Amino acid sequence: MEIPLFPLPNLVLFPHIVVPLHIFEERYKLMINGCIDGDEVFGLVLLRAGAEDESEETIHRVGVTARIVEVERLDEGRMNILCEGERRFRIYRFTHQDPFWKGAVDFIEDDERNATDALYEQVAELYRSVVNLSAKLSGSQEAELVLPDSATDLSYMVSYVLDIDPEEKQKLLEMDSTAERLRMLLAHLTDGLRKLEQQRANKEIMTKVRGNGDLGRPNTKN
Repeated sequence: MEIPLFPLPNLVLFPHIVVPLHIFEERYKLMINGCIDGDEVFGLVLLRAGAEDESEETIHRVGVTARIVEVERLDEGRMNILCEGERRFRIYRFTHQDPFWKGAVDFIEDDERNATDALYEQVAELYRSVVNLSAKLSGSQEAELVLPDSATDLSYMVSYVLDIDPEEKQKLLEMDSTAERLRMLLAHLTDGLRKLEQQRANKEIMTKVRGNGDLGRPNTKN
């Protein structure tokens, strides 16, 4: 299957995730309008870190097809769009570069074996802890979390929202095993929770320091 490609820095899309995009370059106006007219998907792929130009060497080969679900037309042909990730794919050959990239792709399915209920619950519980502690530290209200029922969809959702480097997210996207992705997420979430708990401890120390006006002052009484 041949699809148009949209290489972007710093954004890794996952299946079933909805993202907003602002379309302003002429070549991508052309691409997106073609997808809208033909009710077709395009492939969102990550540019490698530090890449200054788009090339076959700087475009990651694994991405996700995106379907346009909402369009806001702006001046001069610009658009704001919402698109939803559908299927993972691997580019096995680039077929066009001008005016925009196209590639021949194979679709990738997750191996869901060994994605146990226990592994699902571990990731879900750690993710809840991270979200709730983040809310407390920021002073915002704790959100009512609704998590996907399937282990694969949970792995996609947490991978997308996790505050890690895009190249690390790309590694999660490229994993073919749901269980392997969940285990990697456990490591990331554990590290994230540890950092948040350290922030909370530091915040509590600073609160005590500010509340004690004599702390650190030398005792001048004889």
